Amino acid sequence: MFRKPHRIMTTMSQKQLRWGILGAANIAQKNWDGLRNSGNNRVIAVASRNRERARKFIDSCQISAPAPAAEAMDSYEALLGRSDIDAVYIPLPTGLRKEWVIKAAQAGKHVLCEKPCG
Repeated sequence: MFRKPHRIMTTMSQKQLRWGILGAANIAQKNWDGLRNSGNNRVIAVASRNRERARKFIDSCQISAPAPAAEAMDSYEALLGRSDIDAVYIPLPTGLRKEWVIKAAQAGKHVLCEKPCG
């Protein structure tokens, strides 16, 4: 059963989409830059196999595209359970994508994933 998507946070007169990233793949850094440069998106948290890997990814992204601090997480499930995340970007390896795209949709999140989806 799908949950109703969360309300999008607003700042001034512009809506801001709050993102979570599942995985710390190099390709995700390009999308971090894109989200940062869009002006109406914010990365709230990044989850990886362990918190230290997620922290290193965030630190690396902050060098090229500084943004408000994102939280490093060591659990994809915990990231999907957050009520302050509207959408997730899934740059996981092909063999893992289908599972996490489905779980993200079931959690009521908007989903952007690398191709192929599954």
